[in-house]
Amino acid sequence: MNILFLGDVFAKSGRNAVVEHIPLLKAKFNCDLVIVNGENAAHGKGITEKIYHSLMDAGADVITLGNHAFSKSEIRESLGTCTSLVFPKNIEHEGTVPYYVIKEVNGKKIAVVNLLGQVFMDCASASPLEVMEDLLDEIVADIIIVDLHAEATSEKELFLRVFAKDVTAVIGTHTHVQTADEKIYEGCAFISDVGMCGPYDSIIGRDAEEIIGRIVKKEKTHFTPGEGKAIICGVVIEIDESTNRAVTITRIQERPE
Repeated sequence: MNILFLGDVFAKSGRNAVVEHIPLLKAKFNCDLVIVNGENAAHGKGITEKIYHSLMDAGADVITLGNHAFSKSEIRESLGTCTSLVFPKNIEHEGTVPYYVIKEVNGKKIAVVNLLGQVFMDCASASPLEVMEDLLDEIVADIIIVDLHAEATSEKELFLRVFAKDVTAVIGTHTHVQTADEKIYEGCAFISDVGMCGPYDSIIGRDAEEIIGRIVKKEKTHFTPGEGKAIICGVVIEIDESTNRAVTITRIQERPE
């Protein structure tokens, strides 16, 4: 079984590129399940119902979020139709939202979990370690994939060491910069950050000139996503269906010409 995980989709450039690339990557890597982090999909912050459905129509099976999960308030009203959208379990919020989904693939139940890190993050309500312990008592699945949306590489590595035997993959998101530390540790696939699907000529997705104006020139600016062609970042995880453990993890990085 092969699982494709695409990193943080950023604004229009990223959305268009992901919609175009999902069918191509699914075919190239013979993927059975596609997970997309969409927390920056709507103009760089949050996601909307329309964007959710455009990604699902392109071939995504699960869409995870992150610290900007509620940046577009309308998403709360769309939960009934966005049934494969996963919110971080430990994000501060009101009401009930789905924090994992289970998909059946090749007779296997695959749970996709979303969690926030605490280091340098200001909206995590609890430790991802403590929350994951509780989730392990709740989730009934053959395979568990965790999107750990966190800033610090060390926190993600710690999470891996604690839960490697309990989950099949720990995929880091949030920094928008793909790391070169992918590995299989005790049958668990890991990368500390899968990277971004968004405008290549940018500062982690945001318009570079706008950032320069704000930080260097002390100008009052408005949040502006970068434009132009997107980089595509992700990983493909190969899982042995006889053991439910990861065998390989392959980085994907396609830069625009």
